[in-house]
Amino acid sequence: MSLISKTAIIKWNARYKEYYISKGYNFTKMGDEFEVRVEDLTKGSHALVKIQCDVCGKILNDQTWFNYTRLIDENNYCCNECLSRQSNNKKKNENEVKYNRSFYQWCYNNLTKYEADIIIKRWDYDLNVDKYGNKLSPKDISYGSQGFNRKGYWFKCLDCQEHKSEQKQLSSFTNKHKKSVLCNQCNSISNTNPELMVYLVNKEDGIKNSRGSKNKIPMTCPNCGNKKNMSINDLRRQGFGCNKCSDHLSYSEKFLGNFLEQVLDKNFITQLSKSIFKWCRDRRYDFYIDNIKCIVEAHGSQHYEEGFSRTFKNARTLKEERENDKYKENLAIENGIINYIIIDCRFSELEWIKENILNSQLPNLLNFKEEDIDWLKAHEAGCKSLVKIVCDMWNKSNRILDIAREIKVSETTVRRYLKKGSKIGLCEYNPQQEMQKRVNAMTEKQNIKVICLTTEEIFNSIKEAGRKYNIFANSISQCCKGKLKSAGKLPDGTKLIWMYYEEYLYLQNKVK
Repeated sequence: MSLISKTAIIKWNARYKEYYISKGYNFTKMGDEFEVRVEDLTKGSHALVKIQCDVCGKILNDQTWFNYTRLIDENNYCCNECLSRQSNNKKKNENEVKYNRSFYQWCYNNLTKYEADIIIKRWDYDLNVDKYGNKLSPKDISYGSQGFNRKGYWFKCLDCQEHKSEQKQLSSFTNKHKKSVLCNQCNSISNTNPELMVYLVNKEDGIKNSRGSKNKIPMTCPNCGNKKNMSINDLRRQGFGCNKCSDHLSYSEKFLGNFLEQVLDKNFITQLSKSIFKWCRDRRYDFYIDNIKCIVEAHGSQHYEEGFSRTFKNARTLKEERENDKYKENLAIENGIINYIIIDCRFSELEWIKENILNSQLPNLLNFKEEDIDWLKAHEAGCKSLVKIVCDMWNKSNRILDIAREIKVSETTVRRYLKKGSKIGLCEYNPQQEMQKRVNAMTEKQNIKVICLTTEEIFNSIKEAGRKYNIFANSISQCCKGKLKSAGKLPDGTKLIWMYYEEYLYLQNKVK
């Protein structure tokens, strides 16, 4: 027997007085000690008894009756140390059973047959080999195994055969971590956003990172080669924003600009301001289509999410941005704009902007269908820097006015882009030399011989003619080019008509 004591000493108390009297013990007074048989002790009694452990044989003095009754199991008493040891052994045995079960067994015991079949089919027998070169199957490894170098085992992608096998932890399958067991390449930007791959220095980063990744990785500007670190998430939402060749126009603005060119040719205005309509005041609008009185605004993420005011020092808060948007819309509508269209461009992605264009009123207003647009061309325009485009055009023609007309920006903007491009080696542009060329050209034009057809006077230069009749030389030049019908008047109000003298002589000889 594990119990050595036959009796125990306790004290009289009001709670158990009647109980012990009923057992035949003589009551003396409260607090007096008396001896009782151990079998008469109450279950929760803290009377001290001597016990021997049935496992290790150790004798334990002064153990409470309560602990004895709590720890005894089928008339065998086990001390706390032995009990703890038995518990640990039990867990160890359970773990051994657990980890000895194969991954194959686990799949078919815990998943539907369809789910288990998919997982087993993904097992790569060519890459899952042991150190001796033997191929391993899901039946050969326990479902608790951590795999090669604790990085897991190799699994194939069943959807795309060209995707390389990837290492997956078996715990991701057994704990049902769905995102962890999916093919990373199927969810990587190389698959979801291939258009962004051009910015990545290391193309492998396009396979390792998903479209929402916030890991900063090395990227390069496809236009000038400038490199910087940024996250895929920021690239997708805001564009690359090269600090060397940036034209300070967003991807979405350039995307929409090219889209409108495809639909309307050149019949629209970019960056509508008070230089076109005084009612614009100090506000600018992205695009204006005159024949349908329509304004198109490309709204980036700052119009939908808070945060720009914390990132950029002088940026508006979301509340201020929305108040400004409402003010601009009301201002436009009050001044005759019939169609005011906002395109959600919070993500700098081809599919996102394309979908929002197609879901807007533009298809009905401009009468086009999805298949009418070369969306990839619009995307390529969005990725290109106008600085690079201007520099390329300059290298071919050296004509600032033609460049400004082609890309629909001012001559001042073209010159600003050329200065920036010259600094990073995209072109050779010297502002001082170009200014001197313009002065020389203007002087040369003013020295051209002209004739006043009204008075039949001949002048050696436009400047001389302008000085006599107090007329701007440019007005006479415009009249000679046919852009003005006349320039200046005689005292009696007769309008003066001008022609280049060489052209006049040519026409006279032709008539003869």
